[in-house]
Amino acid sequence: MLVGSACMLAGLGIGYYFGKQNAAMSASVSAPAPSQSASGGSVTNPAVFMQQEAALKAAIAANPKALDTLIQLGNLYYDNQKWASAVDYYGRALEIDPRNVHVRTDRGTALWNLNQADAAIGEYRKSLEIEPNHAQTLFNMGVVFLHGKNNVEETRKAWRQLLAANPNYPDRARVEQQLAALSTPPSGEPAQPAATSSGVEDLLQKMKK
Repeated sequence: MLVGSACMLAGLGIGYYFGKQNAAMSASVSAPAPSQSASGGSVTNPAVFMQQEAALKAAIAANPKALDTLIQLGNLYYDNQKWASAVDYYGRALEIDPRNVHVRTDRGTALWNLNQADAAIGEYRKSLEIEPNHAQTLFNMGVVFLHGKNNVEETRKAWRQLLAANPNYPDRARVEQQLAALSTPPSGEPAQPAATSSGVEDLLQKMKK
């Protein structure tokens, strides 16, 4: 799928570190809280996951248009890396609220984790049509272009827009460092991603909300 140093992060589940963008919804279903995993995401133990899933599905069966509950279930699947189910329930939420940039960005990231880079970029583009300077979307799109499409120029474009439109971006220095690492060889050969896996992983960990 990828070549050179672009392969470095393929096994890291990059999208998992992107962070959920949609804010925590008001709890409409009582369920035990998930525990924090070592990777920074909220991974639920299997028994608790099944309890939460059943409760949320029951609430949705009673009210299929309950936006907050659809997003909660999408979040549960996202946090537990059940990407196809996250895509499904985020999609249902977007049918109700198509202008929800946060949910659409998370759906794109879930698609990326299903090795669907083009579909992920499509969702990010839709988000940017609504909010052109949305920081998380621009950052995630740059990562997918870099590690999903090996397209350095589009990564530069997304990350430069991110920094220009968000002067107080909290990880500005690290994004600048990654941009500096994306250098074009003097011979005119196509630029290869030169960022180290540890550097990008640190940056992605910072983006986890």
